[in-house]
Amino acid sequence: MESGSIIAIVVVAAFVGLFFYEENRKKKGKRKAGGSSTGGVVRKSQENGGKPSKSELKKLTKNQLIDLAEKKNLKVKKSGSKAAVITQISDQLDDDDEFADL
Repeated sequence: MESGSIIAIVVVAAFVGLFFYEENRKKKGKRKAGGSSTGGVVRKSQENGGKPSKSELKKLTKNQLIDLAEKKNLKVKKSGSKAAVITQISDQLDDDDEFADL
């Protein structure tokens, strides 16, 4: 009887450990999904009709901004400052909105 109890305790402990492992893995997966280079901007910008605000753009690094501009086929000066890149992206996205009604 004693060895049967020990085996039962080990099995229960294994199931509990597996449960906590899966829960922890789910939480880490959610953080990684939101941590993509433009994930935060894309998610928030969908509320604004697909256009990120300047404050959302400021949260990105210069390299992330350049990547975003390339994905959206925008022309930016890579040698410019981060603030200049943000302004160029924002201005070009504003220009795209002007012709969206046509």
